[in-house]
Amino acid sequence: MIKRIYIVLFALLVNLNANAQGINFMDNPKWETVLEKAKKENKIIFLDAYATWCGPCKQMETDVYVKKEVADFYNANFINVKIDMEKGEGAMLADRYYVNAYPNLVFINPDGAMLHKAVGFKEAEEFVALGKEAKNPESQYYTLKKKALELSNAQFLVFAEKAMEFEDDDLFEIGESYLAKQPDILANADLINLVMKYLPALGDEKNLKYFADNKSRILREGIYTEADFESRLVDLTLQYAMSSKVQFSDELDFDIVKSLLDKYVPQSSFFIYNYFRAQYFLGNKEVAPAMDAVNQILNNPSKSTYAQICNAVMALGPVFFENGQLDETFKKLDSIPVPESEKDLAYLKDFTKAVVYNKTQQQDKFKTVADNILKSDKTPKDVKFIIEQYLNKK
Repeated sequence: MIKRIYIVLFALLVNLNANAQGINFMDNPKWETVLEKAKKENKIIFLDAYATWCGPCKQMETDVYVKKEVADFYNANFINVKIDMEKGEGAMLADRYYVNAYPNLVFINPDGAMLHKAVGFKEAEEFVALGKEAKNPESQYYTLKKKALELSNAQFLVFAEKAMEFEDDDLFEIGESYLAKQPDILANADLINLVMKYLPALGDEKNLKYFADNKSRILREGIYTEADFESRLVDLTLQYAMSSKVQFSDELDFDIVKSLLDKYVPQSSFFIYNYFRAQYFLGNKEVAPAMDAVNQILNNPSKSTYAQICNAVMALGPVFFENGQLDETFKKLDSIPVPESEKDLAYLKDFTKAVVYNKTQQQDKFKTVADNILKSDKTPKDVKFIIEQYLNKK
């Protein structure tokens, strides 16, 4: 009887071990070896591009890769590879295949060209469906990209969405070429969605002007609000202002940026120009001109909305703190009256301070302002909720 139990347990352990093996991965091999194996077996490569600190990556490994239906499909159809993007050849592969979020699930042909990909955790059924998409030439991203200029508006919309998800910089050039073929870049809902959501730029000023002049046409679709349109117009104007079509040197000409903002978004040009300068200089680690740009906004409050002023201080507040100028900045903010048209936004002053104090870990000051926000009956419920969340994390 004891022997029989032993045999049953042994069989059970064998089955468990077999199931636990899951997908048969090559673990951090040399990339050249992977390509050679793929060519020899004439198979697509599935690359699990991961980072050791990534929780969803570990969840894929423990909950998805081990399942029999997943392992059977992937072992039969792909050369399966796991590579840490932060070690060895990982950095090179991350750059080549646009990997900057994890898990990055990349499908590559034997010549090293990306065919398809997805980002983030996938359940077993969804992951198998992804593999089938990657094998099918009709649904591969690579195929869509090769014939992008021949796609219908609806098909190109799908391609552009994937290109944005994959952070494929080629979308700039391909998108411009696709729009150049269109008699009317806003002719239908698909093109409007393409311009509003996915294309990084419109290619030339003619298209930018046409977009700016057709707000009512876009709003008639019933999908986008006036705020959506205005925000998109700002994005497209800035993209064009920074493009090689108007910038002719490595150093950004801010006069060109300002003139285009004045032309296409005159009502908010002053704020956008200075906020753009602040973010641009901060990105280049030029702190003094970044703070100067925010001070331009604070020193000319009539040229911005109260919400814009508070948002600028909220964003750059930690920089002012690090440079010993936060108290002075808050004094300027306190001196700015809330316009009658924005009186329902009076709470923003304290909310701005609370966010900055929280970011700079000035807990006593944060709690004082937070208490005022929570006690006020003029503070919106969603703002109180945010403050409570901050407090609960302490």
